[in-house]
Amino acid sequence: MIDTTLIDTLKEMSEKENKIKGFKRLSKIKGKLIKKSFTKNKNIKLTIKKGEREITFIVLKTHKERYSLAEKLKIDSSVYAQGIPKFRMIICTKLKHDMKGIDESKQMTLG
Repeated sequence: MIDTTLIDTLKEMSEKENKIKGFKRLSKIKGKLIKKSFTKNKNIKLTIKKGEREITFIVLKTHKERYSLAEKLKIDSSVYAQGIPKFRMIICTKLKHDMKGIDESKQMTLG
């Protein structure tokens, strides 16, 4: 019999590393909804902007809760979105309507 403790430990370490790398690929933004449209397959395409950064998310119609929330969202409303990049687009995995709004303030150094 071969002792597999070293192999098991290496497998655990590689799984943890892959999980960490997966979180690094997530795209997150909290900003204003500037554009909303439908794709040819009736999925919703949301463009969210904060400052100079602008990200386009695709909300799939198979994700019922997110899809219904995306339908209700209005242009210029504040939104938090998170997604995973797949096939030249970012698929939305989390979508929230932010009631508080966006903090546009900037930090200043006192001198």
